[in-house]
Amino acid sequence: MQDLLFIDKLSLAQRPDRDTTPRARRYYVWTVGCQMNVSDSERLEAALQNVGYSPAPRPEEASFIVLNSCSVRASAEERIFGKLGELVRIKREQPDTRVILWGCMVGPQNRSIFERQLPMVDHFVSPSAVDEVVALAPNSIYTLDEPALPVASWAHPPVSVHVPIQYGCNMTCAYCVIPLRRGHERSRPLDEIVDECRRIVARGAREITLLGQIVDSWGHDMPGRPQLPDLLEAVHEVPGLQRLRFLTSHPAWMTERLIATVARLPRCMPDINLPVQAGSDRVLKLMRRGYTIARYQALVARIRETIPGVSLTTDVIVGHPGETREDFAQTLALCEEIRFDKVHIAAFSARPGTLAAEQEADPALAVAEDEKESRRRELERLQERIATERSAGLLGQTVQALVEGENKGKWRGRSPNNKLVFFAHPDDLTGRLVPVRITQTSPWALQGQALA
Repeated sequence: MQDLLFIDKLSLAQRPDRDTTPRARRYYVWTVGCQMNVSDSERLEAALQNVGYSPAPRPEEASFIVLNSCSVRASAEERIFGKLGELVRIKREQPDTRVILWGCMVGPQNRSIFERQLPMVDHFVSPSAVDEVVALAPNSIYTLDEPALPVASWAHPPVSVHVPIQYGCNMTCAYCVIPLRRGHERSRPLDEIVDECRRIVARGAREITLLGQIVDSWGHDMPGRPQLPDLLEAVHEVPGLQRLRFLTSHPAWMTERLIATVARLPRCMPDINLPVQAGSDRVLKLMRRGYTIARYQALVARIRETIPGVSLTTDVIVGHPGETREDFAQTLALCEEIRFDKVHIAAFSARPGTLAAEQEADPALAVAEDEKESRRRELERLQERIATERSAGLLGQTVQALVEGENKGKWRGRSPNNKLVFFAHPDDLTGRLVPVRITQTSPWALQGQALA
């Protein structure tokens, strides 16, 4: 998945400034991790609201606190432990508060979590188990004996919603802990996904992002072996849907048919995330990624030929065990050549139980922490220059921004290429497509003037 999103997030639904719901019926959800965790939290919030709960702006105002955790990097786990430490005071002052630790830190084969003293946690719940979390809410009217919760039941959903189409992963990338935490890959049925998208859009969402650890592999484990293009075509026809995206792709799974489908369907956005992870074939082999740089370059060329103006983003890990300075130089050269719109950069962090953790234990393969950080900063500087140059090309152009909400007195939207766009306007434009002429650019966002 893409880089970690450290999110101290309130409700993803639209929330009134003054909510008179008593504390006993209020929740607080805090999410750390990738887009799959964001999706899980979106679904949890919809389910909690469906059983009579309202979001609280601060944890001390909630009777039910859920921390949705991540194990991809050690820093993510430490951030969760820090947040749990902050809850000790709340539990002491308000003993009726119920705290749930949810997500990948509680996934299968992670016994280390139970070696920590965490008296502030009342329950531990595995990733994506929305029903289990809701059943633990104080005074919940829901029980696990009932049918599955209608998780697409917001009264006012966000403009853009993540919809998971598969869980788990069958890949064996050396550095990745996801298969150990989320289990084997399980695809959701096409009809079930389309029905959820239809209900979400009917309640006001305008953009759907289909999520999977390896989203391109959706359907291979189901009867008839449907493919992601089949699902894109079905979701594309949902009435009221304006934009459709998907992530995260894998170079070994992306097909000619998928590329052609994105180019053909007008509501499929020209926005592809294609993690490369390293620019060296030798390191890719150590990572067990299953492709070569030549194959990756050919795939990028095919995408750009078929989808004009496509935005390409990628993920890179620097300092993987065995990566030399020469290997890293090849990563820099690849990024300079391809000129990605965005690169999600992570310094390698060994995760227990992975092959890469064993590799790092070998002094001949381990990369020093200060060297990892040096490489990360060097790649960040390169990508900032590239992103600055690519964004500058949009100066004076008009883009269609789908408005997601307000931010510091301006409206915040996203272009078809998924670039942030900010502009001023007196009206509430949430959920609308607005033409915006770009008047100022930066590496990570655009400023403009609304033309409507």
